[in-house]
Amino acid sequence: MALSDTRLTAQAAFLARRLVAESVVKTASVAELRRALEAVLAFDRNRERELDEEVQRLLQKNAQALRATGGDHAEFFRKAKKLLAAEKKIPL
Repeated sequence: MALSDTRLTAQAAFLARRLVAESVVKTASVAELRRALEAVLAFDRNRERELDEEVQRLLQKNAQALRATGGDHAEFFRKAKKLLAAEKKIPL
């Protein structure tokens, strides 16, 4: 599930502080590192949201055939998302 803006900001801040505290990254400004991490996390989140939308469109397009199988919508969504993510090389 894609992160909310608040959660994304909190995770970026936590990660930035931890990376600096453990001397993994040396920087003059933790805030600068946090902003860079936020940008990366936002990019990944947006890719995942686009993937969700694409899966939803595919399921809607094939809704009648899927209903005929009697399968669970959530299960179809999960499987389709996993397959598309692998095809597009999007980590989940």
